[in-house]
Amino acid sequence: MSVIPSLSREESWMRKSALHYLGQRSTSVANLRQVLQRRARRRLGPDVDVAEMIERTIDYCRQYGFVDDTSFVEARLHAGRSRGLSARRIGAALAAKGIDRTLMAQVFAGEDRHDAEERAAARLAQRRRIGPWRREERAFEIEKEIAVLARGGFSISLARRIITGDPDEIRALLEA
Repeated sequence: MSVIPSLSREESWMRKSALHYLGQRSTSVANLRQVLQRRARRRLGPDVDVAEMIERTIDYCRQYGFVDDTSFVEARLHAGRSRGLSARRIGAALAAKGIDRTLMAQVFAGEDRHDAEERAAARLAQRRRIGPWRREERAFEIEKEIAVLARGGFSISLARRIITGDPDEIRALLEA
């Protein structure tokens, strides 16, 4: 029979805090570390060294599958693509959450980048009601609509193809 050492009050609180946070949202290991540091500073004060306690808590969460960077990146990639975000925008958001570039590259390599970018650009155009989804009565300027997609992180050539291309072909991208 193995004996599990009891946790200190602070470490027990930290583990509960991490589990509560992870119960509300998915996050990366680096972001969880920042959250725990911020919470520990508020609760325990700035003088207490909590680095080892945080690492033990993160190891516990990893061990039981509560936090996993690969699944986090896959979920963010899927959600971003369905919202019409470019790989560049998704990558920037993931980098802000502390995700390693090599992990991002591995997950992004699993998709057909060209097709995914085209579908995402078409989805953004649909959301913004530009290009083939523009209302007939609305006046438009092609360069302004292209600029919307370019600010979204898409290349100018792709943006031009989505805005000025055959509306039926562009709409078909979303049905594929």
